[in-house]
Amino acid sequence: MSYSIGSRIKILRINHKISQEKMAEILNITAHRYSLMERGQGDISYDIIKKIADSFRIPTDEITKAVTENKDLITLFREENMDTAIVESVGKVQEIVKVFSAHEKLHNQINSR
Repeated sequence: MSYSIGSRIKILRINHKISQEKMAEILNITAHRYSLMERGQGDISYDIIKKIADSFRIPTDEITKAVTENKDLITLFREENMDTAIVESVGKVQEIVKVFSAHEKLHNQINSR
């Protein structure tokens, strides 16, 4: 499993104030297995990704997009053995920048009319 997916799942879980134990219960897996998935050390099936997405009421690509969009930067930080919290923070900053850029683009389109 990609570290990026595990990191994304962890961020979603924390943002929704759900414990690892509760997520494991929702997914009908052990807490240990869930913990491994968040750390990128356990396999994750599409069915599990789908269950996670459904529980947060988001499309599956909200979980898997981190793999394609953040891969280069996250890989760089991992290669430098950066702390997990730093890698997660970088992912959050990238998401904020993306949202800000989209908002700015929309604002410019509205003002150009």
